[in-house]
Amino acid sequence: MTEQEVYKFYNEKVKIIYSEMEARNNVLPIELLFEIHSAFDHLKRIHVDGEPAEEQAGKAYSHLKRGCLDAFKLKLKFFNDDQKRVYGKKADLRIIDNGTYLTDFISERNKIVTCAKEARIMEGQKDVEAAFEKWYCVSTMIDAFEQRFFDSTKIQWAQKQSFFRFSGTFIVGVVTGVLASIIVSFII
Repeated sequence: MTEQEVYKFYNEKVKIIYSEMEARNNVLPIELLFEIHSAFDHLKRIHVDGEPAEEQAGKAYSHLKRGCLDAFKLKLKFFNDDQKRVYGKKADLRIIDNGTYLTDFISERNKIVTCAKEARIMEGQKDVEAAFEKWYCVSTMIDAFEQRFFDSTKIQWAQKQSFFRFSGTFIVGVVTGVLASIIVSFII
């Protein structure tokens, strides 16, 4: 591993996930910050301490990769929280897009969960390179999912429609109950 490859990895992978985490709630995960700090400490050892460049660059790369893995997992956690909020809204999601929204929502979510499980297994088997690629795929799938399913206008529409359907059903139920009480009181 060369120092230039470390900087390239930082620029092409780390900064992207770093930016996503920062844009989400203007706070960076401490795990990612620690790993970036450790990586740049190893790079400093090349220039300031005169330690072997290839060895220190390899260690720096490992820290950056671990930081990305932590960030991918945090992104999955945020995704799970967000999709639960959408799924838990008082909206009949079955009425969006002629009924395909909810089935596609569940199907695509299951694909993300399956891919994340595979990534975790690879990571557990110490295949960090394969795990990283799989987690990167999970991250990309989450991005596509959020773009497709977190459209607030569709969800707001479904909430309004669900409210009117629920309200109508509720009113019919109350009226039916009142009428039944009146009929029963006349019969008895």
